Amino acid sequence: MKDSERAEVMKRVRELVLEDPVKREQFLKFQSLTKPIIAELAELGYDLESLGDLRQRGKPWKSALPILLRWLPEVSDPDVKQEIVRCLSVPWLGKTGAALLIDEFKKYAPILPNAPNPWVGNQLKELTEEEKKTGPFFHLAWAIGNALSIADVRGFESQIIELCRNPAYGGARQMLVLGLGRFHSAEAEETALELLQDESIKLHAIVALGKMKSQRALQELEKLLADKKPAIRKEARRAITSIG
Repeated sequence: MKDSERAEVMKRVRELVLEDPVKREQFLKFQSLTKPIIAELAELGYDLESLGDLRQRGKPWKSALPILLRWLPEVSDPDVKQEIVRCLSVPWLGKTGAALLIDEFKKYAPILPNAPNPWVGNQLKELTEEEKKTGPFFHLAWAIGNALSIADVRGFESQIIELCRNPAYGGARQMLVLGLGRFHSAEAEETALELLQDESIKLHAIVALGKMKSQRALQELEKLLADKKPAIRKEARRAITSIG
């Protein structure tokens, strides 16, 4: 898609958002919070209406990374953080960025069963049991895990494996586990095999083992061909084919 086409699509999306009063209020709040970041990026020559435009440019934005990395731990709004994380989800992030994302994941990924009920407008929203299980920052943590599955994390493999093995991080580990397939180490293989027992990340462990071409996983993967979930059966079959 050409830059002009991307710009037209983004323009139409904004128009649709602004037609909804609730979404319009959320959008304007988001724009207000990101305004100082966009202003700093403008000084480097980035002509943006929103942070999301950065990812639609069609070419790397390496010079923007130091600004984004500085702002990430400073902002508190989870939606703004998540947008910054998306902009940092690039292979050329660098060691400083990888280290920061790991710190942020540890901060936001833990499941918080006793999390306080959030305010929505002027009313207190009662969290459901499922929401309590995933934690209030699940989507942000998942996005950070996804960024770490894309970025070059050489030198951080042991830390990533430790995060994958920690059940306190729940389903937010999904993309981290998927990223184990890049490591091709005995420790990563052992971790993925262990995580076949964790329903929240089983599917991603299967894919990782397939990418590793793990001979050790064949017996366990064959058992999963009878799993009750179609997606599990499908990925197990695909992994076995890849290994074989």
